[in-house]
Amino acid sequence: MDPAPGAGPAELARRRRAATGWPRYNRVAAQPADYVGPNQVSWFQFTIQAPQQPGTYRLYIRPLVEGANWMEDFGVFWQVTVRAVDLTGVLVSPTTALTQAINTTRSYTAQANGITGCLDLAFVDAATYPVNGSFRDAETDASGKVVGDDKADLSTAATFATVGGIQKGTSYVDCVVIPPSGTIDVTVTSTNGNANVRPIFFQDTNNNNALDLNATNFPTEIVGVGAPVRFIPPPATSSSYTIAVGAVNLDEHYFVDSGGTKTFRYDGNDVFMLGNMTLSLAQFEQLLSTGDGITMTYSADPTGMSSFTITNDVGRAAVTVVGNVDDYDNENVQDDIQITITEPPTNVDDIVYQVWGTSVTAIGPSCESSGGGYAPRGTVQIPRGQDTVAFLDRQISSGFYCYRVGVTNPVTNATLWAYGNFITVETPPTPVGPNADPRSIDARVTTVAGLANTFDAGDVIKIAFSKDMKIAPGARIQGVDADGTFADIVCGTNACTLNTATEALAGTPYPPNRVLTIVLKASPTIVQAGTNPGLQLPATISEAAGISDLAGNPWDVLASPDGVLGAPD
Repeated sequence: MDPAPGAGPAELARRRRAATGWPRYNRVAAQPADYVGPNQVSWFQFTIQAPQQPGTYRLYIRPLVEGANWMEDFGVFWQVTVRAVDLTGVLVSPTTALTQAINTTRSYTAQANGITGCLDLAFVDAATYPVNGSFRDAETDASGKVVGDDKADLSTAATFATVGGIQKGTSYVDCVVIPPSGTIDVTVTSTNGNANVRPIFFQDTNNNNALDLNATNFPTEIVGVGAPVRFIPPPATSSSYTIAVGAVNLDEHYFVDSGGTKTFRYDGNDVFMLGNMTLSLAQFEQLLSTGDGITMTYSADPTGMSSFTITNDVGRAAVTVVGNVDDYDNENVQDDIQITITEPPTNVDDIVYQVWGTSVTAIGPSCESSGGGYAPRGTVQIPRGQDTVAFLDRQISSGFYCYRVGVTNPVTNATLWAYGNFITVETPPTPVGPNADPRSIDARVTTVAGLANTFDAGDVIKIAFSKDMKIAPGARIQGVDADGTFADIVCGTNACTLNTATEALAGTPYPPNRVLTIVLKASPTIVQAGTNPGLQLPATISEAAGISDLAGNPWDVLASPDGVLGAPD
């Protein structure tokens, strides 16, 4: 093919890719030997990335002597069929967020693949739905610490208007039979002007009318999640108002009153204040959050000017700080301090919290009154959809300690501090007994043999442990990726071995039986399909079975310092 006028190699390759459907148009392999003599055979070995869309394609591969002509008629080709991914799970469409008026409906379609029986239908709060495939589980104990109940927190802010064309009107629908087509059509609606929800469709295998979660808040039952839908009340009329803020949508520049009766829109033509301080639009949006108090003179005319004054900013309230001592770095002594930070649900997303610590000479009434000489220990950010995060301070000397956590207002630069409990590291630090559960210290993908972003045959995983380990036949690791795919990596199907001699991983030597090597012989087995085909890199280890220390203590995945399989790590 001759290049079009003005088309360089990169542009020509782009056009050819677009025309053929293949992701690449280039050399696939080079001859492995410098010279091939008479009656000798030279072989070529290569891997080709398939087109993303299922279908039948022609694959032309022609020998070429560099700088000379093609050696073969280009009419010779291979016919390649790319099959659709055999998904098992529930896929929900549409996948894009939508804002619409209360008392209107939005349609969803759930497609069940490879499963039979029935699906339960429910809602989760879209504003607190994590992006990593886990679910919010925020029940607290008497002290206010988030402990959860191993069930996803459901929402009653919306209802299923119809299911399969039949009127419902409830926020939970039990056991909708999966038809032979696997397709379930629903419509959802809400009278709540602060509703922001996602519909979920799941197999309630134990019939407890709940989506069950494991210790890391990932589902243990097959589930599909629909796109967010917001229901908002009618636009506010021009007038003066004093309100508490309900739902906030910064992308579309509006907020709703807490009663869900009026929608207020703003733009760069308006005036914004914090008390007597003038704010820019960007500063106003930094502060605006659910629960804030606002007084305003509002113009419903988009070309008019409104005035908004924040009278009570609750989006950066003080957190709860709880400290514990344990062996978090697998060095067999309890000399590590973990600070658990829990923010109020009304705090805005993406706050960077400052963690400061100090040593004290004796335990007094409180860390606020007794602690002095606080110094920075680090910062931490709570993931979206969650209200709790842990900060780890490793290898602390014996003594008494206090910690405080601060949040800084980006406009006033004032920092609000919250103080934790007194923490004691014993003298000497308490040793950890031999029955402590083993933990993974380093987990990574060391070889990517196939697609760069997907776990597939030839990939090599290495996991270093804190103790000597043993692997049971059929041992299993489950991983979850960012798009919600859950997949099992099973020993036997894949090659799993422990090191028999000292092995270095990332420069750290580990004695025998401490490094598990897994060579994938096939792609991981999909337990629940996500947005993209296959298990993507990086993946978080959500659970494991059949992997223990020599005494039979199981691998403590949740407490492990490293449970993410990435390349690079």
